[in-house]
Amino acid sequence: MDRKAWTLTRRTFLAAAAGGVAATAWTPPLAAQLPPPAKEGTLRDRLWLFGSPTGSTAPHTKRRTVMSPAEGAIYLGVPNLYMNQANAGPEAELGRFEPPFAQYAVALRLFKRVLWGLVGSGGFTTPEERKEGVELILKTPNFVGAHLDDFFTSKAEGKRAVLTLDELREIRKTLKAAGRPLEIYSTYYTTLLKFPLDDYLKLLDGVTFWTWKPEDLVHLESHLAKVKQVAPHLKVILGCYLVDFTRKVSIPIPAMQRQCEFGLEALRQKQIEGMMFLSNGVMDVGFEAVEWTREWIQKVGDTPV
Repeated sequence: MDRKAWTLTRRTFLAAAAGGVAATAWTPPLAAQLPPPAKEGTLRDRLWLFGSPTGSTAPHTKRRTVMSPAEGAIYLGVPNLYMNQANAGPEAELGRFEPPFAQYAVALRLFKRVLWGLVGSGGFTTPEERKEGVELILKTPNFVGAHLDDFFTSKAEGKRAVLTLDELREIRKTLKAAGRPLEIYSTYYTTLLKFPLDDYLKLLDGVTFWTWKPEDLVHLESHLAKVKQVAPHLKVILGCYLVDFTRKVSIPIPAMQRQCEFGLEALRQKQIEGMMFLSNGVMDVGFEAVEWTREWIQKVGDTPV
């Protein structure tokens, strides 16, 4: 999920990573086991991992990462996975999902639900990758739809989204003709609330809703209410950052606790459809919010919602 791209050569990155990882404090893991099956009607059943290509988040953290999306979801203990393509810049230099995409679906058979990204980090997309992605969604039983990351351009005039309305309508038409429920989600930031996007939002089934700055998490309740007001029909998956990418540090534990507990209560109140954590690429590099969240999921994962 790209906000401000910056250049990092492999040599510079590896040198920085060596020092960063060496200084990372290690904490003993929880019991090494696969996550228990997600029971219908529980919190765990509604939890997702935002999956990034292995290595691709390093430009945003300055830390080497080797964890894959499947490994990240298993480690965190969540049954649902979203596969998001890298951007066209420094992310892709370190890792991206390479066509043909069907091979990725083999490891994803472990998971209950999968969303495949047709628009990736920084709004990256090509007609060829969208076509192949749609075909993969249509033929893979546990794939439940498409996701469009960094889709909206935050501009009130001119081009407002990566795809035209007609292009989005065509994708929607194809998925809706599949004979089974397939949905389209898009990334939606708090900064987009003031922009006129009604015509686009009508063509979506849901959004993953993200708060970029940890200090803005105190406004989660009012921001979620605004999303519901702007587009009442949309399903909402609450996006939960594990890292403050502006400062390149862990989300403070109090802020992490705030968004997790808010999400649990919002699920109980039927205000949202799920929660999504970003991402495998920040989970093996020493950020303390990762271990806090993993423990939280183990403790409350079977809570009815």
